[in-house]
Amino acid sequence: MVASSSSGNLFDHIDQPNTSVGSSSSLGPCSLRKIKTKDDKVCGVCGDKALGYNFNAVTCESCKAFFRRNASKEKSAVCLFDNNCVVDIRTRRFCPACRIKKCYKIGMKKDMILDDSEKRKRMNKVMANRAKREHLPAPESSLIQIKTEVDTIDSVMEVPAMLETVNEVERPPTPFGKTHGSTSDIIFRHVPKQLLPADASMYYKLTLAESSLLAHVTKAYQETLAAMPEMGPYSEPKQYQKAADLVNHSEVCVRKLIMFVKYLDDFKRLSQEDQIAALKACVMNTVLLRSALFYSIEKDAWLTPKGEIPTSILKNTTGFVSLHNNHVYYCRRVKSMAQDDYQIYALLQTIIVFDPAGMNITNREFMSSLQDQYIILLKHYFESCFSYEFAKEYYVSALDRLCDLKALSEEHANVLLQVNPVDIEPLMLEVLNLK
Repeated sequence: MVASSSSGNLFDHIDQPNTSVGSSSSLGPCSLRKIKTKDDKVCGVCGDKALGYNFNAVTCESCKAFFRRNASKEKSAVCLFDNNCVVDIRTRRFCPACRIKKCYKIGMKKDMILDDSEKRKRMNKVMANRAKREHLPAPESSLIQIKTEVDTIDSVMEVPAMLETVNEVERPPTPFGKTHGSTSDIIFRHVPKQLLPADASMYYKLTLAESSLLAHVTKAYQETLAAMPEMGPYSEPKQYQKAADLVNHSEVCVRKLIMFVKYLDDFKRLSQEDQIAALKACVMNTVLLRSALFYSIEKDAWLTPKGEIPTSILKNTTGFVSLHNNHVYYCRRVKSMAQDDYQIYALLQTIIVFDPAGMNITNREFMSSLQDQYIILLKHYFESCFSYEFAKEYYVSALDRLCDLKALSEEHANVLLQVNPVDIEPLMLEVLNLK
């Protein structure tokens, strides 16, 4: 909201006449018409702001790059849904098949795409004309340098619309403003046992009440969400044919989540309305955290009773490379920090359940007070294991992973918008509000 207000004020300032330079009345009707026409250009594919014609149609730079990259491919993309996906600024990266179909629908022509030799000829002609106007020679080295710069600009412009294999993807920001762009911070660096303080006073001693609560929550988690997934219809990669299969497979997790909260005395203190709202609000975060528990860094796969399911199943089923990369990245960071410590997963899961920011929560203050005791217990647990000296690194990392869940959940929610509700099980329709 603040950004929108600031943007509006900025445009209001630009639209006002600047008497020190010259009144807008000095511009003729033709000039005003040109300015208005330029500002009014809208991409015919996604509706984003467009600068001009590309391949015989008005498009934005993203769709221009997408068409150039995909129109000449021998193997055409296949829609994972019903071949009528909505293509706009928000969804244009979801389905390349429907996007390329819309490109052709608005009149974009594949034969207008220039190959490397044609690009070089055009650039040489542009440089020759420029040199002629300025009465300067056009050295061969200058043409090469400018050609390189143009190629670099084109490649940068094409990156945002890529749906093929991506080496680097933008990571969700942490609550402390760090970026997750480097691969060096994917694996959490544990403090070697020999470096931990020998002085017992450097460790927090859990109270009897804290030890009892931690033991109770951990036992509940182990008997429900931490139990190995049962062998069912989705135990093998070949059973995942579309995104709806992934959603339906999560029903097992939802049922275990319901069993988990029934163990929590604090959950029973919530009103019935807040119990339902809290469950619905934490479903996606629960699925993602649980996927990290069963993730193997060494095998880059999720463990099941019948073997491993490679993480590539997420990419192959949905077609979204960014979704796959971000999900696996999250699993690696959680697993490297928490490893197989059920106490950590149990506390993180409980903190997720008692989220005062959840949608439709009525008594947020009470929900926050319930969540606080588990956040404090998590901090005390780290201090009891890794000392006051090193506990903060684990504690910050744990909260960092909770922060990442918001961005990752929103990315998964975008996939749900493309799923046909007819293919979804009733329970999942209810908890994910897909009715």
